[in-house]
Parts: sequence; structure tokens; C-alpha cells
Amino acid sequence: MIEEQLYEDVEISAESFPVKIEGFEGPLDLLLYLIRNQEIDIYNIPIARITGQYLEYIKVMKLLNLEIAGEYLLMAATLIRIKARLLMPRHPEIDGEDEDPREELIVALLEYKRFREAAERMTIMEVRERQILKRGDFSYLSKEVQETFTLEATLYDLVRVFNDVMKSAAQEPVHQVRNYELSIEDQVEYILKLLQDTDHLTLTELLLADPSRFYCVVTFVALLELIKLQRVSARQHQHFGEIYVVRL
Repeated sequence: MIEEQLYEDVEISAESFPVKIEGFEGPLDLLLYLIRNQEIDIYNIPIARITGQYLEYIKVMKLLNLEIAGEYLLMAATLIRIKARLLMPRHPEIDGEDEDPREELIVALLEYKRFREAAERMTIMEVRERQILKRGDFSYLSKEVQETFTLEATLYDLVRVFNDVMKSAAQEPVHQVRNYELSIEDQVEYILKLLQDTDHLTLTELLLADPSRFYCVVTFVALLELIKLQRVSARQHQHFGEIYVVRL
């Protein structure tokens, strides 16, 4: 879980700059992402672990002022309820011998997984038919770089890397306290300028250009805004791999 003090010195006003990212499927998508990332058996979900990780993602998304639909919070409540039922003593004469509190969730995930995989296959077919990469023309990139950008990173991929960087930054000793202003607009221009001088850069090196947690948060929100505006794209060579940022 995220340390309680991890982001205490980072404040971004949700009213001044709300970020709304289109095209994400919701809480089932996040759960499926967590299951895939850890190669968990979907029929035997470790609810306690998944619930903790799910709540951690929600906490980070709230920090970044991402618009979280009520269904995310409903799923969080559902996971907590399932976790509580699994911890409670069972009474076969009341609960039934074979009843598993996770059953309804597993059925929903399997159904969602089936449709998601079908959609992914159709996307791959479309890309192959057009012989271009999804979203944007990367013909100006070298062949080696183009082959790197075979998958588009999801919001959850981006949050995973951001969370890892923030945890690492929190562990570094602070030798100097700096008080400087840094706006999201400044970082939007900064990212675009960087991509004028190079054909790509990794998300990790972008976030670690400055060791302060405030810089990481503002830069990450600026990146999300650029993705929303389709000025840049975040891509991967493989699922859960290194994320590359490239201009469109």
C-alpha cells in the first residue's frame, strides 16, 4: 500500500485543472489489468491482495484528479464486502457448502475478458490491414524505434509506472528544500520541446528528470493532457513493459 505521507507535500487543485481521460473501460478493466500483470488464476483470485492493489490505484488516480466514475467506488465496496465474507466463519447450513463469495465477480470478469480479447484481436487485424501503427503516423521514426511501439499503453500502465517512480522518490533522502513554481502548462511545453529533439523517450526518464515528487506529479498530469489532446502517444513493446512517449 502507498505510504500515508507519500504525497502529502503535493497539491493540485481539481477545480483549476481537472483531467478527464476518455476511452477507458472502468473497474472491470482495472481488475483484469491487475490479474494479468501478476498472472493470477482468474478462478482463484486472492481477494485481499487484489483489493489492496485496486484501492492503491484509486488513491493515485484521485491524487492526479482523474475523473473517477461512481462504478469504480462501487467495485471497491464490492471487493471489500467479498474480502469480509471470506474472512468470516462459514456456516454450510446457511451459506451452502459450495458457495464462493467471489463467484459473481469471476463470472463478470470472464465475460468481460472474452469481449476484451475479441476487441484486441480485431484491433490487431485492423493494424495489420492498414500496415500502420495505431493512432498516428510514425513513418518519420527509424525501423528499430517503430518496432518498439507495437502496443498502446493504457491509463493503468501509466499509473503503474508513475506509482513506482513516486515510491522510489519518497525513499530518497531530501538534502535541500526547494520552493519553486511549476505549472502544468509549463510541463506541456517542456514535454513537446523534448520530443522535438528526440524521436522518443521513456516515461521513467521523463519523470526522473527532477527528483522532486511535485515535479513527477505535475509532469505526469501534463503528459495525460497531451495524450488526451492526441499530441503524444504512450506505447510499449509488450504488455507491462517499458513505456515510451512519442509525439504524434
